[in-house]
Amino acid sequence: MISRILSTIIVSMLFLNISNAQVKGKAPKGKAKADTTKAVVSQTVAPPSDEEIESKLYLESLSLNPTKDKAAWTKNDSLRKIYKAKRMKFYVKSKKPFKPTDHMQLCYNLIYKDTNLKFCVNDSICKDPEVTKILFEQVKGDTNYVLVYVDAFTKSKTDKGAVCGSGHETKLTMVRWNVKTNRALWKNKTINSCYKTITNMTKTPIVDWDKTSPLIISYNKGPKFIDITFDPAAPEKGLQSNNDNEK
Repeated sequence: MISRILSTIIVSMLFLNISNAQVKGKAPKGKAKADTTKAVVSQTVAPPSDEEIESKLYLESLSLNPTKDKAAWTKNDSLRKIYKAKRMKFYVKSKKPFKPTDHMQLCYNLIYKDTNLKFCVNDSICKDPEVTKILFEQVKGDTNYVLVYVDAFTKSKTDKGAVCGSGHETKLTMVRWNVKTNRALWKNKTINSCYKTITNMTKTPIVDWDKTSPLIISYNKGPKFIDITFDPAAPEKGLQSNNDNEK
């Protein structure tokens, strides 16, 4: 008899515990229970492109006053820091046009100590260069003489790879940069181009030049065979050519 009473009490207590657990675990009416089993996916925001940074800062400089519009000006401080960091790095890259009437440009950014020099020239052929290298750099007085090598695989929508799909567009750029006034003279020489029927015939790779002996570049331009020489002992003479029309 006593054992039956004890069994009844134990069963009743177990039933009450189970009922209370179900009531406590039940979600309030009208509110869905949070699903904690789903993985949280973090979204990464791509950094702004150089074109976006330049466009925003340029429009800002035209429309805003740093003194009167402090809040709006400081809003782009992060962009300003990114742009400053990029300015202090050497690069040669294509700049896509903002407007349909603008041209594709090839932009150079040179560095000397805490100063940078940027120069852009219209160029839709030597686009997105794969190889860019400073072959020579030397400061004499206030002038920094810089020789830049640029090489790009041909990228043309009009050609569709039929003629120049596997060709190269190669050029040398000689810069006379007055680091005191931050002004420069630029001279570009295309030494290889399918579109311009120019073929580089230099015997040794230009990028392997030792920078001590004279650099001699040979190329064929139509019916002409042209040699260009750069003497590192006299950089002020620039790129010297054996062809009068190439000087």
